[in-house]
Amino acid sequence: MTEQKSKHHVQLPNNMTKSGELTPKDLLVYVTIKSYMNKDSKECYPSLDTIVERSGISKPTVRKAINVLKKENYLSVRIEGRKNVYRFNSYKTFEPFSYDFVKDTTIEPNLKAYIIASQQLMFKDVEGFGKISYTDSELSELINMDKRTIAKYNKTLEEKGYLSIIKTNKKDNITGLRIDEKIFHLDELGQAIIWTLQKHEEDINELKEQTSNTAKDIKIMTKGYDELEKRLTKSEIENKVIIDLLLKNKIDISEIDNECQRRLNNEVII
Repeated sequence: MTEQKSKHHVQLPNNMTKSGELTPKDLLVYVTIKSYMNKDSKECYPSLDTIVERSGISKPTVRKAINVLKKENYLSVRIEGRKNVYRFNSYKTFEPFSYDFVKDTTIEPNLKAYIIASQQLMFKDVEGFGKISYTDSELSELINMDKRTIAKYNKTLEEKGYLSIIKTNKKDNITGLRIDEKIFHLDELGQAIIWTLQKHEEDINELKEQTSNTAKDIKIMTKGYDELEKRLTKSEIENKVIIDLLLKNKIDISEIDNECQRRLNNEVII
């Protein structure tokens, strides 16, 4: 029997680092807080100590991240008694992160933040892996992280077996430097949720297509029934006209046709 994979995950809006105001650590704080969210109310109220413990980030950095997330309108905070209540604003597209990944303490916070910020830039055409073809300099601009830090984190992830770097013959048009492809082992990082959700979406799309085809078939059948009903009605009118004319001793075929047509045009109900 095939193992059922959970679809429980935390959603991170796309393009959060685009403005240059948010850093990968801010995204990690966002994901950490959101992992406590009630799916119905869209709210949660983990304590600052709880956020610090789960994220592995210092309290001052967490406070700073919450402030910039509020400023960038990704969440709002209201005070109820002695607790902060966090509410998350809406978005159109997102990257999913499994609860297992978010809670995994074996992945260092800095590495986790790097992965969280980079995942939306990965090409995921092979199940279990995410490929990035950007240079470290390009990636630095996209995720708001120093390129030397990126190079350091890549080396660490490679040593841990979470990343493979493939040397290619492609070169950067500006710097002339060779572009190496970064292959992240997402399943190993606990991110099988990506393909679980992709399969779920494919199943939904297939069901929609089947439903659409069924609706078309029903429409065609209904139209066929309507046409059949019209033909039956016409036949009934013709038969009644023939009987009426026969009773009057009128058996001229042209007159029968004319009378049938007149009654049909006038929608005579027999």
